[in-house]
Amino acid sequence: MAVADDRQAGCEGCGRTVPLEDLTTVTMPDGERVACCPRCEPHAREAARKCSSLDQRRAACDGCTGTYLETELEDVVLADGTVLACCPSCATEAPDGDDDTATAGDEGSAATDPDGAETDGDESLCMQCNEWVAAELFRVTTIDDRTERFCPTCKERAEANGIVKDVDMRKTKAREVLGVEADATDDELKTAFHRQVKRAHPDRESGSKSAFKLVREAYERLTEDD
Repeated sequence: MAVADDRQAGCEGCGRTVPLEDLTTVTMPDGERVACCPRCEPHAREAARKCSSLDQRRAACDGCTGTYLETELEDVVLADGTVLACCPSCATEAPDGDDDTATAGDEGSAATDPDGAETDGDESLCMQCNEWVAAELFRVTTIDDRTERFCPTCKERAEANGIVKDVDMRKTKAREVLGVEADATDDELKTAFHRQVKRAHPDRESGSKSAFKLVREAYERLTEDD
């Protein structure tokens, strides 16, 4: 807070100089304290409320070990089944876990959406753009606690606009994590879960907390009613 003299100071919102007693301190989610004039105070409090409703938890990248917001980390499955939580830079450099990926045009190969996830060829209606898409939709919770289903493009746009509170794992991703097919039975899902959760346990060399959490989320996603 810039003090102009003994009785006035600058608002950190609009920059105007106002009487010191008119300034109100607003604490943001990251702990920063912002001095605001009466006109800027409501906007600052609303910004703090929206930011605090988002997931601000941080975690380490399994590649470079840097600390990032958990929402920025991407799960990468290696060829041996090891799951790594990587920052965007490390995710692009991680080896592809599938050496037998089918190419477009191969007979019997599954289609893929823009995120690389396999689709079953059926189309779904995006609730944002109202377009029919072959990709599995993302189940998105907005900052006003509405549940929507967005195509990959609309999901990315919503995240960029800051209106996304949470995004559930897609079933195609969950099946990839557990290594099961779309028609897997309950018993096959349970067997795959026990196999992967042992491998992903933090006490094992091949495991980590992020991998353990990912496997549990994948199993819960595939066994829930949706």
